[in-house]
Amino acid sequence: MKLTYIGTAAAEAIPALFCECSFCENARRAGGRELRKRSGAVVNDDLMIDFSPDAYLGTLAAGKKLTDIKSVIFTHSHSDHFCPAELGYRRAPAFCIVPEDKPLLQLYGNRNIEEGIKGTFGEDLAFHGLRFTFVPPYTPFETEGYTVTPLSVVHCLPEDAYIYLIEKDGVRLLYANDTGVFPEKTFEYLKGIKLDIVSLDCTMGFSKNEVGHMGFPANLKVKRILEENGCVKDDTVFISHHFSHNGLRTPDGLWTYEYFTEMAREHGFIMSYDGLVVEK
Repeated sequence: MKLTYIGTAAAEAIPALFCECSFCENARRAGGRELRKRSGAVVNDDLMIDFSPDAYLGTLAAGKKLTDIKSVIFTHSHSDHFCPAELGYRRAPAFCIVPEDKPLLQLYGNRNIEEGIKGTFGEDLAFHGLRFTFVPPYTPFETEGYTVTPLSVVHCLPEDAYIYLIEKDGVRLLYANDTGVFPEKTFEYLKGIKLDIVSLDCTMGFSKNEVGHMGFPANLKVKRILEENGCVKDDTVFISHHFSHNGLRTPDGLWTYEYFTEMAREHGFIMSYDGLVVEK
């Protein structure tokens, strides 16, 4: 399984669109891994996690093709993860030329995603080259050879936000951004499931925040609980992901990519960056 990060920032990106703070000004000067598009990822070449306003540029920069994507799974309906208007360009032949037998783009998510999709395109999704399936939490479903399980987390109540357990060919990925420390039911569901890749929300950076979003201390807490629950192997890869400039700007300095990487290494974490590929 190959996980490619096409965007690793929170809603405002890094540097933030209109921000002049020290962290954003440093990112503009430094470039490279300090620049972050809105969050998203591709599993192998055909499964996409979220569709942000930066999905097009993110896939181009990472060498991925939206034409290869067969399924999109959505975590929640915030606009930096769910940009339905962009999906309208799947309509053929108005906006694209595709083979007549090309399957519809499969979309999966919660009821808020369903409302947003149908509110944008109406009931005839096939006319736009799309198909939506509501997926309830804690119920595995199959798509393109993957077994995918949505797991409920607390992020944007009353919406039931999801993280995802994704399995294929004996490899398991837990993709968990836009969440605080998981609720007990989600930890219980994962108990005993051996994970190969764990990607955790770290929006709040140095903060000890544990609700709605996590900081790095909460990442360590989640890792410890997963270890106690028998979910971690000797070679499980842990990644901190989904960063806000507000979380990486501290009173005593800046949590740049280099600084964060050095700090996190001793705890068994790596820091995501746009274009990072993790393969197991």
